[in-house]
Amino acid sequence: MSPHILIDQDLDELNHPGCPEGYEVLVMRNITAFLQAQKISIEEFHHYCERLNRAVASRPRSCNEHCAG
Repeated sequence: MSPHILIDQDLDELNHPGCPEGYEVLVMRNITAFLQAQKISIEEFHHYCERLNRAVASRPRSCNEHCAG
């Protein structure tokens, strides 16, 4: 399967409510691994990192991350 399809699926998964906490770390590792294996270009790497950053920024945070106490 194309690395682009796999990365898109990973990024889409971040938008689902049942997505486990910390999944973004796995997504970043996958993106980096595809770059290191020369399956994606540096420009594509930057594009996917930007998408990952936007997805993480728009994810609702759990109470553990922002509640006091």
